[in-house]
Formats: sequence, structure tokens, C-alpha cells
Amino acid sequence: MNLRHRMWGFAVILLLAAHFLVIAWFWWQGSSALFRGMAAGSMLALGRLFGLLAVSGILLQFMLIGRAVWIERLFGLDKLTRVHAWNGYATFGFVLAHPLFITLAYADFVRANPLRQFVHLVTGDASLLAAAIAVILLIGVVLLSIAIVRRRLKYETWYYAHLLTYAVVGLAFFHQLPLGGDFLQSGVFTAYWYGLYIFVFGNVLLFRFAKPVRQSWTQRFRVSGIVPETHDTNSVMIEGSNVSRFRALPGQFFILRFLQKGFWWQEHPFSLSAIPEGNRLRFTIKQSGDFTSAIPNLRPGTRVIVDGPYGVFTADPTPGKKYAFIAGGVGITPIRPLIEQIAPSNDAVLVYGSKTSDDIIFRKELDHLSSRYRFPLHYVLSHEPEHPGEKGTIDADKLSRLVPDIADREAYLCGPPPMLASLRKALRELGVSPGRIHFEKFSF
Repeated sequence: MNLRHRMWGFAVILLLAAHFLVIAWFWWQGSSALFRGMAAGSMLALGRLFGLLAVSGILLQFMLIGRAVWIERLFGLDKLTRVHAWNGYATFGFVLAHPLFITLAYADFVRANPLRQFVHLVTGDASLLAAAIAVILLIGVVLLSIAIVRRRLKYETWYYAHLLTYAVVGLAFFHQLPLGGDFLQSGVFTAYWYGLYIFVFGNVLLFRFAKPVRQSWTQRFRVSGIVPETHDTNSVMIEGSNVSRFRALPGQFFILRFLQKGFWWQEHPFSLSAIPEGNRLRFTIKQSGDFTSAIPNLRPGTRVIVDGPYGVFTADPTPGKKYAFIAGGVGITPIRPLIEQIAPSNDAVLVYGSKTSDDIIFRKELDHLSSRYRFPLHYVLSHEPEHPGEKGTIDADKLSRLVPDIADREAYLCGPPPMLASLRKALRELGVSPGRIHFEKFSF
């Protein structure tokens, strides 16, 4: 990421910080007097603050995964998705704290049992009932997002459960209209608050829905063929008009929706596995679930909604720079076009981990590129004892032998999350600075 991108990224973070300062200011103007009385007043004031932070957090969630190009190009969808997860848990805490503090405050005011007071509040006001339903829906979404639960879910189940957050926002907005004391007391804050909704959902509608539909309608993407790469991996060829308008870079990915029965209701992210040529895009997909296992059933001519490109897992072939590319399994897909871009003009080396020789994706292509551009290519096989080359997993010891000057190289990693974690640790041990370690995670 260049200096200009870093500066713009810093500016976006400052704007976000300013947003929370605005919230704190108007909340304090409307609720500070509550701290001067009994404890119930303080709880009510804090409950209001937690409500404002909860809604802000939910709106931020939509911005993080709304695919707004102006944000994604600064941070990358991979990093935004991770922030989305962290922000989700913080927001969930505010969502729970808001009704808890409000209920305790009103129960203290009228000297009532908190549980009875909660039931009284919810059953006595439609907007409060809407808020309670929103909390229940959000609890379900968060439970499905917990790592130990998520690992047992299909991607599709997890994805469609997350769509419930749209209902949560609608119910929360209905709750705020009559009861949003903090922002309804100030015309300026009211305009600012409603402006947030317009800004966030304007971005979501524009970038998440309108842009991919417009792209696909004007460029008319279709499946042109399916090419088997290994026993469980296939390349999908997609053709359309004016592909060059995408300005897609090696290492980036697209989000695809195939308009064929059994496929159309799902969309998935896939990396480019070749530098775009003419009007063709290539995506190489390993069979790892119901959706990806059905990829061979795609019919040539199937229309495709193509959204992208996304990702900052890209390289700048600066003269004099040296590169180390390290891939595991299907993680070779974004690495393959990257090395074709870099190797002609820069010192490069590729270390590729796979289970067996039969699992190596693009073997002929990689061997050809290695021979043509004269860069070292090392296959490391973990489940083939008779392999004459490197065996086992890629670790610090192997990297120090295979790439002795790795501390002087830009390191590009792609593979399963456990592999990435161990590789990042190994590279730091070998003296590679964190700023030179570039990676992309294959997970949801």
C-alpha cells in the first residue's frame, strides 16, 4: 500500500473517530443532567449511550461489508471482514447493555421488580416490542457467528442468517422514531442521525446491489467452459465484453453469482487464477462444500453476475525488489498470476505446499513459468513419503534452506488460516519485518 492510500486510510479512521465524538457530545448535552440525581438517572443516561453506540455499531457493520469501493481499496475486504467480526461482538455488548440499563433504571424509578418492569415495557409499547424482537434476532446471528459454531455450519447457512441484520436495523429504526430522546431533542443531531442511515444504505444499495447488476448487464458475462485441474479442483472460464474496464490486478478476487438452477441464490468470492486475457476471466475452485462440489455441473452459456475486483493482495513490480511467494493448496490461485506478473522483471521464488503430487494445481503452468523466467520452484508434499523433494509442511527450517535471503524479500502468503498463522510466525523468526508479509485468508 502506497503513502497516498495510507493517508486516505488514516483520514477515514479519523472521520470514524469524529463520528463517535459527535455522538458523545450530543448524548452528553441531552443526558448529563441525569447524573446529578439518583442512581437510576445515571443508569438511564448510560442506557441511552449504549443504545446510540449499538445502532452506530450496526451501521458500521453494513459499511464494513457493504463493498463500498472507496473503503475496500484502502483496506481490502479481507481486513474489513475481520474488523467486521470484532466490531460485531462489541456492538452485541452495547445491544444487550442498552435494554438492561434502561430496564434497571425504570424499575428503580418505580420500585418494581426488573423482570416485571421489562415485561411491562415491552408489552406496553409497540416500538419497545420491536426492539426486543431485534435483540432476539441479533442474539441468533451472534450465536451462529461464534467460531466453534461457525465451523460446523455451511457457508450458505451462515450467510443467510446474517441477512437477518437488515430486519434488526428496520426494527431498531422503528424503535428510535418515538423514543430516541437524545437525538430528537436536537434538530441538528436528528438530521445527522437520519443522514447516517441515508449515507450507509445509500452506499450498500449502490455498491452491493446496483454496481454488480449494472456490470453484469452491460458486460454480459457467461460461463464459457469448465476445465478440470486436479481430481477435486476445476477452473471456471468466464467471458464478457470489455473485461479490460475492470482493471483487475493479479491477486484480486471477484464475487460470483451463477444464474443457473441450484446456483443463482448464492454468491461466493473467488480469486483470479490467471492474468485476464482479452475478454476472459479464469477462476479456479476447489471442491470443499456443496456449492463448490457442484461447480462441474455449470453449463456453458450460464449467465454470471460478476462483482469486483476486490482485494489489496497485489504486488508492485518495483525494480530491485525481491519476492518470496508461499502457497498452500488452493491458495496457489492468487499466487499464480502474481508470480507471472513479478517474475519477468524481479527476483522471485515460489514455495508451494500440497498433500501429494496429484493435488498440485497448475503444475504444468508453474513448471513452464519457472523455466521461462528462471525462478526457483519448490514443491513441499506432506502426504507423499516417496517424493524425492521436500516433504512435510512449510516451516522456518525449510524456508531458511530454500530461501536463504528471505529476510530481504517481500513475502506473499496464501493458504488455509492455520498455515498462514504458522508461516507468519516462521517469517518473523527469520527476520522478515511485518510490513513485508502480505497475506490473504480463505475463510468466512
